[in-house]
Amino acid sequence: MASPSGKSAKDVIFDASKQAKPPPHLLRSPPLLLPAVRIALVSPAVGYGLFAARDLAPDEFVFHEAPLLGAPYNEVFAADRALVRGQTAACRAAIAAHRDLVAVAYPALAARFGVAPPPWEEAARILEPGGGLGMNLVVGGGSKGRAGAGAGGADGVVPRQYAGSSVTRAEYEAYMANLKVSASVSEVDIREACLDFFKHYAFQVPSNGSLGTGSVGGGGGGGVGGGSAVAGVASTREACVYLLGSLINHCCTPTATSSASASLSKDKRKEYLPGPNCSWRIGPSGLAHFVKPRHICVQARRAIREGEQLTWDYGKREKGFDCHCDTCRDGLIGGLSSCRVS
Repeated sequence: MASPSGKSAKDVIFDASKQAKPPPHLLRSPPLLLPAVRIALVSPAVGYGLFAARDLAPDEFVFHEAPLLGAPYNEVFAADRALVRGQTAACRAAIAAHRDLVAVAYPALAARFGVAPPPWEEAARILEPGGGLGMNLVVGGGSKGRAGAGAGGADGVVPRQYAGSSVTRAEYEAYMANLKVSASVSEVDIREACLDFFKHYAFQVPSNGSLGTGSVGGGGGGGVGGGSAVAGVASTREACVYLLGSLINHCCTPTATSSASASLSKDKRKEYLPGPNCSWRIGPSGLAHFVKPRHICVQARRAIREGEQLTWDYGKREKGFDCHCDTCRDGLIGGLSSCRVS
């Protein structure tokens, strides 16, 4: 239908200052129910990564997940005693409620708490679909669709966006063999472990729920902040850790349009766009209204092939870890230095 100005509905620009709701054609759909992601071990040094379990379309919302835990965090004053106490309490509560699950998903944190990883037989059950790692996924946009723990979930809904794991017994045991489980743990050790954990795996919840290109943190996880306008703000806000979202790894490949892609159409450029292939948002927005507060929703920036690792940019050069993304590995193979940041 044409508007009074002669423009079609799709040509009309949405102005949030004048319109209470965006036009229906602009509203985005929640993630599909089909399996979307699976976990694999990148290497014992890097840890897990998240991989596409099917082909993902450009701009598709891949999965929508509630947090495992959360606590106040300030990127500049990270070591503030009161903040660290809150983070420690959140980690203790998560380990008490989901001991084996946390030990499989975040074995380094559990080890520093003195918790040994479970044997492969138990870990395999946790890694499989319905085994726990997908328990916080939200099916569709309603709270009734949220998957519970265990096979089928607490409400009988299978967390189908999580397709399980390709981790083998040999890989799992090699990964866990690198861990040093603390025999005696002091309160100082616990606080340091929790601070490191939040620095590397937590997302600071934006006040405006904006879409981010990545996050600030360490290897194998999401990190605090985001590639959004609020990334560098020195303020205290809640930071959340996610069972799946925090396992997405960093990619250093530049996102600037190259001469090779400059001549492509907008749609083709999305298909072949170099650099990190995902972005995220926390909380609802006008176009992704189905995202709940504190929940993370992962979106494909371009077409992603089945089996391709999901990546994003952590947003800062000071990450405190050795990067093992494709760009860095290619640089090492070619005799160049990696993008080590510390």
